[in-house]
Amino acid sequence: MLGAGVAGLVAAYRLTQAGHAVDVYERWPGLGGQAATLDVGEGHLLERYYHHLFSTDRHIAALYDELGMPDELEWLSSSVAYFAQGRQWPFVTPLDLLRFKPLPPLSRVRLGAVVLGIQRGPGDPGPFENVTARAWIERWMGKAAWRALWGPLLRGKFGERADEIAMVWLQNKFRLRRGDDASEEKLGYPKRSWEPLFAELARRIEAGGGRVLIDRPAARLAPGFVVTPGAPGSFRAGLDPRAFETLPDERYDAVLSTLPNDVMDGLVAPGLLPDAYRAQLRGIEYFTALCLLIELDRRFSPYYWTNIGDDALPFVGLIEHTNLMGAERYGGRRFLYVANYLPRDHELLGLDAEEVLERYTPGLRAVNPAFSRDWVKRLWLHREPAAQPIVTVGYRAKIPALKTPVRGLVLANTTQIFPEDRGTNYAVRLGGDAARALLEWLPG
Repeated sequence: MLGAGVAGLVAAYRLTQAGHAVDVYERWPGLGGQAATLDVGEGHLLERYYHHLFSTDRHIAALYDELGMPDELEWLSSSVAYFAQGRQWPFVTPLDLLRFKPLPPLSRVRLGAVVLGIQRGPGDPGPFENVTARAWIERWMGKAAWRALWGPLLRGKFGERADEIAMVWLQNKFRLRRGDDASEEKLGYPKRSWEPLFAELARRIEAGGGRVLIDRPAARLAPGFVVTPGAPGSFRAGLDPRAFETLPDERYDAVLSTLPNDVMDGLVAPGLLPDAYRAQLRGIEYFTALCLLIELDRRFSPYYWTNIGDDALPFVGLIEHTNLMGAERYGGRRFLYVANYLPRDHELLGLDAEEVLERYTPGLRAVNPAFSRDWVKRLWLHREPAAQPIVTVGYRAKIPALKTPVRGLVLANTTQIFPEDRGTNYAVRLGGDAARALLEWLPG
């Protein structure tokens, strides 16, 4: 198993249940991949990148139940805002939409009716796959809806690629966001962070005779399923496996990789995978997540989640974690994530945490004019190059198959979570699908 993110741990656990001993290689000195936790001190853990669950996220909730951890998930009332025209507009209930003045009154009603139709419709993604979000929204919701709401949001998420994003990406956001109760959004979060889930999966993998090897990436995958491990500390060399110092080879009966497409392409030895499959790996682009976590000495805003609808602000969202999970859970400490998605050559990705905060400060003051550097107690900055696949028109045809052309080699990563967007819930589903695919090739 290459990668100890959620999909990799779940796949290794399912293979263990089927009677196979699984070695898991992970570049990072910790578990969870994009959901990995961070020790913020005083015995508290937070995710490097903000995470929560929707009430429609059945796969991960079922996994918690299966592992005997049903009480870990807590469901909490959410508060969402949209920043536009110099203020935060509440954006949770239908009444909030009717009060959203950046849109003309008739446009608000039209928007609400169309979103409700998608949420209550049959859910077939087909009609939304081959049309851009902009074209579909301007036709069915109106140009004002694109100009005042969805255009700024998609530009914040995808930058200059916003006009290319397929409507299916947004359709599933509408369908999965609300869940069963349209009057109040409930979000789930594990009481002790995601770390206990990862630890329990690792414990069960090891109890089945496997090994979970953190700070031990794969540096090369050669024919015959020969894995060349990277030496401890390889994560400091970046993501390119060709830059890792190596340890002696290990040989396996089969390999399941959850690595991003570009990392997988750099890992495999020449001739292992056909050129056509490797072209698919190179055919999907990612945007990088840049996430600044700020510990504050006071509350920043009254909302948990603020989407930024102003192109002048240099970030896409504000997620005030302690407005969902109360600050009392963290000894009164308060935490705010400042979220961004950027092309890999963007200048912000080369800055340190203090430099990023300096760039963000005018934007933070636009949202809360009272904000001051004096409010900041501590900063953490993380970058994830393979955070967001760019879902363009015709994306389904670009997705590499779980079963590679090499019998016994399976690839499962976020590019294959479709038509839904990537997230912990769908990583659980993907891990199960990948394990089943590999089991079809393995002896009983």
